[in-house]
Amino acid sequence: MGKRYGVGTDFFREEILAAMLFGFRNVKNPSTVTVHPELMVKIRESFKDKVTSPKQLGDVEVFFGLTVIEDATKAKDYISVN
Repeated sequence: MGKRYGVGTDFFREEILAAMLFGFRNVKNPSTVTVHPELMVKIRESFKDKVTSPKQLGDVEVFFGLTVIEDATKAKDYISVN
């Protein structure tokens, strides 16, 4: 289940939160979130010092409790809960 959002708008954080919540609602037993690497950099910068920021647990990065998979083959504004 993939959803595309405009990156760089005034409501960037809200769009990312909406994509994550939409994914949680529509995917049964979500386990990963797939994100383009450039979008993940923007997410790290935007969510820095927030409770919902991506966390590094050992060698795995976690965002909203899901393992992050960075996929450069997707569009630059791609985020998907799987």
